[in-house]
Amino acid sequence: MMSLIKEIKNSIIEVWINIFWKSPNHLWALKVSISIAALLVPSILIFQDSFIATTLALGVVAMALGETDVHPRGRLKSASISLILFFITSSFVELFFETPVYFSLIILCAAFSLTIAGGLNSRMQGVTFGTLLIFVYTMLGADTTEIWIYQPILYTIGAFAYSVVSILLLYQKPYRLLKEQLARGFHYLGEYIDLKASLFPSDPQSQTPIRNQLAQKNIDLAQQIESCKNNLYSYSQESGEDCRSVVNEYYKKWFLLQEMQERAISSHEQYDLLSREVKNIELIEGYGQLMREIARAMHIYADSLLTGQDYKHPLSLQWTLNAVQKMLEEEKGEPHYLTLSLLYRNLSGLERNLREEATIIAQIDVTVFNSRKPERNNLSALINPEHPRFKSALRLTISWLMGYLIIQLLHIDKGAWILLTSLIVFQQTYSATRMRLFKRVFGTLIGVIMGATLSQLLPTISGQILLLITSIYLFFYWLKKNYVVAAAFITIYVLASFNLNDSQGLIVMLPRITDTLIGGIIAYLVVRFVWPDWQYKQLPKLMYNAVYKNKRYFESIYKGSVSEEDYLHNRRTAYNADNSLTAAWKGMRLEPRKTRVFQESAFNLTNLNHALLSYISAFGVHKYTEKLTVEEQTFCESVSYILQFVVDLMKGDADISQLNGLITSTAYWDEELEKMQMKHENKRAALIYNIAHVTRQLLIESKEIV
Repeated sequence: MMSLIKEIKNSIIEVWINIFWKSPNHLWALKVSISIAALLVPSILIFQDSFIATTLALGVVAMALGETDVHPRGRLKSASISLILFFITSSFVELFFETPVYFSLIILCAAFSLTIAGGLNSRMQGVTFGTLLIFVYTMLGADTTEIWIYQPILYTIGAFAYSVVSILLLYQKPYRLLKEQLARGFHYLGEYIDLKASLFPSDPQSQTPIRNQLAQKNIDLAQQIESCKNNLYSYSQESGEDCRSVVNEYYKKWFLLQEMQERAISSHEQYDLLSREVKNIELIEGYGQLMREIARAMHIYADSLLTGQDYKHPLSLQWTLNAVQKMLEEEKGEPHYLTLSLLYRNLSGLERNLREEATIIAQIDVTVFNSRKPERNNLSALINPEHPRFKSALRLTISWLMGYLIIQLLHIDKGAWILLTSLIVFQQTYSATRMRLFKRVFGTLIGVIMGATLSQLLPTISGQILLLITSIYLFFYWLKKNYVVAAAFITIYVLASFNLNDSQGLIVMLPRITDTLIGGIIAYLVVRFVWPDWQYKQLPKLMYNAVYKNKRYFESIYKGSVSEEDYLHNRRTAYNADNSLTAAWKGMRLEPRKTRVFQESAFNLTNLNHALLSYISAFGVHKYTEKLTVEEQTFCESVSYILQFVVDLMKGDADISQLNGLITSTAYWDEELEKMQMKHENKRAALIYNIAHVTRQLLIESKEIV
């Protein structure tokens, strides 16, 4: 009997680790579901009032969606601010809802001021979003009760209940969210490497879709690394001296993630050339298999961070590494041997980073980390009409006022869904708003069909409660993974909520679809026609900023006098600038045709900048292998000069009369580098060659946009 109990206990622990500890989305969904169930079931059983139950549940949802802080004390602060704002906002809605003129002013003030305040920092961004949700939720239930303070109290209680669950769990595992952030970063890195493996072998035609996918993966990875940076800084500020050593260990893992990112992003050659010109195709395939094994090990390492279990280095990775090394030795004397050996050295470095992680971590000096504070906006900057946040606040305000006007003119019952959809669909850019609108509408339609079917299968109150809790769990699980699926489950949740309130679920579905379409279209039209930020307006600035950041990163490598702190900062900002440029280009493709100004040149420059970054990363990976000669140092300075000229050219500050002369002079770079390589017989010249080649292409291409 005891053995059976022990076996059951171990099984439960294993399920908990494998499902919830390994998946932050599952854990987030579980917190919300537990909080809602703890409020929902007693409200129905004791008070027999479904309105109380569903209102409390919406307070939970708003607080969960606005949750940002990762440190227990930080989360306590944000929760306190949220509770105060939730109560005040809900009270204002209740008091002025029946007076349209005054309520219009309330909408104007709330939408604009809260959106502006959300730009101050990540904490306020979450708090204000949750508050805007409460604003709309209160509108939905404003005509349900005559006691104005009823809803404000219930929303606040629901939000408080979730905060208690979330904060208590966080205090039990205070570094849990740091682990989640870092683990997600390593998972993204593993996905990037696994995708990159498909380039070995490849041809120019097959590379294009792969590189597009790699660009998106790189954006996700860079954003995650930056998020980790901000959260680590938050922990450093909130933690006392007794916890500083623990935070430093996570700093070291963050440092390791960046080092491995540099290796993963680096390029040593055009991969189609390797696939086409290397005689031993098995060797190229071997590189691909080695990268897939590294990716698998990366995922294992990420899971070990989440579960707290020891990392077990896969034996298959070591075997594959040895096999590739043996095949590489047979290629000595072949034209591409130098490039292949550098690539092997890079991949073996990734393998060593995982295999000797503990030793490498122990040697990292955290004092070299970039101590710069995360960028924060001040209020004076945010209220500048040229600031993106000001434009966003204005657009949301206009969309809400338009939605409210339609509600009043057409006397739409539950018309607050129009405002809710506008809030959810509304994004910073036209392309993002367009995509979110499609996903919201499509998900809503799927949710209506699924919800109607399930409601018939589960007609009882207990069945609807089960449906409600299950759907909200699945909504939060899918929210960060697939918004279409998430939109479907939140629709089912709404249907189940109204079924608890006098079985009105199916009746309100048609109005919900209509209101979703109206709200989405309003958001789309406002972003399309009110102060539109077309990407062609942003691209020139993003282009020269990306090239400049690459130049600074390149100089951090070859100059040798730059501190490790500055090197880390310059590397990270170069990656972020490249990602911003790539994201803008991807967004431009979804904008109206007439706004796609200099589309071809923008595409070429974006690709060239990313190629330059990849080659500079390879240069950085091998920066400690051989010392630069005086000739190589001088040559690097020449490349840096051309990069600065390209920056000035894009900004309109360069002397255009020099352009043709510089293009002519750079034509001799290949010859100079070949002489250097033959003279000194080092591998560095091959890396410099790639950087110089792309720099010259950037110079020629930039001529097209002058």
